[in-house]
Amino acid sequence: MATGLGIDIGAEHIKVVQAKVSGGVVTVTGALKFPRKPSSGPDMPDLPPDQQDESGGLTIPESLGAELKRAGLSRSGTLGISGREVILKYLAAPPMPPDKLKMFIDMEIGGRLTSKGGDGDGPSVTYDYRILNVPSGLRGDLIMMAGVCKNEYLYGINAALKAAGVSANHITPSCFGMVNAYLRTQQIKENETVVLVDVGHELLEIAILEEKNLYFARSAPGGGKKFTAALDKVLKIGIDKACEFKKERAKIYPEGAQIPSKQELMFQSALKEGADGIVSAVRSSVMFCRTQAKLPKLDYAKIILSGGGARLSGLREYVEKKAGRPVEVLDLYKNLDLRKLDAASARCFEGDVPDMTVALGLAIIDADPSCFHFALVPEKVRRRQTFLRKTVYGIAAGVVMMAAVIPPIQSSQKAAADQNALVQNYDELRQEAKKKKAEFETRRQENKRLQLKTDYYARQTRMGRVYLQLLTKIRAETPPDVLLTALGPNTDGVAGATAGGGVGLGSWNFIDEPVTRLVLRGHYTLAAYPDVKFNEAWEGMRKKLLEIPGVKGAQLEPVNDEDKDKMKPDTKIFEAKIFLHDDTKPLAAAVAKTPAAKPDGKTAAPAATPSGTGTKAN
Repeated sequence: MATGLGIDIGAEHIKVVQAKVSGGVVTVTGALKFPRKPSSGPDMPDLPPDQQDESGGLTIPESLGAELKRAGLSRSGTLGISGREVILKYLAAPPMPPDKLKMFIDMEIGGRLTSKGGDGDGPSVTYDYRILNVPSGLRGDLIMMAGVCKNEYLYGINAALKAAGVSANHITPSCFGMVNAYLRTQQIKENETVVLVDVGHELLEIAILEEKNLYFARSAPGGGKKFTAALDKVLKIGIDKACEFKKERAKIYPEGAQIPSKQELMFQSALKEGADGIVSAVRSSVMFCRTQAKLPKLDYAKIILSGGGARLSGLREYVEKKAGRPVEVLDLYKNLDLRKLDAASARCFEGDVPDMTVALGLAIIDADPSCFHFALVPEKVRRRQTFLRKTVYGIAAGVVMMAAVIPPIQSSQKAAADQNALVQNYDELRQEAKKKKAEFETRRQENKRLQLKTDYYARQTRMGRVYLQLLTKIRAETPPDVLLTALGPNTDGVAGATAGGGVGLGSWNFIDEPVTRLVLRGHYTLAAYPDVKFNEAWEGMRKKLLEIPGVKGAQLEPVNDEDKDKMKPDTKIFEAKIFLHDDTKPLAAAVAKTPAAKPDGKTAAPAATPSGTGTKAN
């Protein structure tokens, strides 16, 4: 079970989530939410450039570390970034080895976007990429999504975090926080394509997924701030009161709906401007993805909303009518364990529309870095972090080593005896481990043999029901005065079948698969069945046999002359073939895998095949 911290620096609030990830369970252990800007109103305009910090507008308060400590949260985690500073782009390349692909990416991104000056320590941008799981088309090209960010911006973020007493284990685009929160908390429907939209204060985080495959992700302008600004233009009541009016009284109605009052009709056009921007961003994202990801037939089944800006009353219904697709609110809490939260942290998750989605997803990335995301920590910062970690570990190792050296200096004989005892103990443990390894290998081989034996018996019993019904019907429908002499599988071409008894029951030992063709032999007297009377009797019997589920055919076959010579002159023999098929779902048959090569170059011996089963797997 790994624990991660996600930090979402929103335009209005800073949201932090700490979560434990274990398998498919996400447990939130702490949360924090506080205003980003110390202002009287939550919708104050951005700070002027001379008041922004060196991170280029991503204002990180110096009290962040103290706030995290006061809330009992970790002070290192994954930070989400978004906006114009982060570029997400698509690349296409023919299939090539990983090392060649890395060179291609370095040339395509690093070569084009790196300034000639640089900073002397590498490229002036940091980038990362992932190969998307999209249909490859006729050429089989690899479709990749890459994220690029200027190092100058990233250096500013790291400096601001350091000043606040916080460190970033990972820096990644915020849209991947939304994606991972969705993937870890929702029941994903098969073959369903959805558009995720997190409506923030100033930005929209948008992603397109088919099942668990990400096709598109981006940040787009828009959000709750547009609704507030548009209301203020109409009502002329100031930003603070417009924000309060939006949250408590404003409601947007779908096109064609009846507006209950003139007052609400007055500001509908203002609210529709921001809502239409959300729909437009979804449509443009789908069109862009169709072109860049080589998916001309891409469409989506529904839109899923989250974020504080999506709490505007009536927004879901309006977007649903405008987009012509179902719109749902992300049910973040249904599959999220919040039982370990204290009262203050639990308040962060209040409301029907979640606004902690991005922070939760960033915490999941921090706990499980294998999640889909871009690592945008600059190489220079990463080397410094690695050096500091190694230095701390080296100092700790040196202290341990000095503590281990002092006792031998004081008493060398005692230290030598202790060391010999340790060596002996380790040798005993090694021998015990070797023994357990041998036992494990023996059991593994035995499991393989049992698996093959189980498969053998499964094959032998798949069509048992057909055989029993067929034997019962043959016994009941055999015409009078007809003597049956043999019933067994068709052994044509099966080695050893004749020695085992020919067509009769003895030949069943030579068949390793469900029998699908049976041979029926017998004879009758010409006095009882003159001319074509036997053929008429056989036809009646054949129709009865075809009524059995699993019997698909039955027909008389010519009889060998040498068999005719063995019969009396007034007796005639006959032979018929019955064709079967299994109309039930067959059991899965295990196939023994090729043994892996040992380190010395030899191949492990394969598991023994059960007696009588042969080596063929169904």
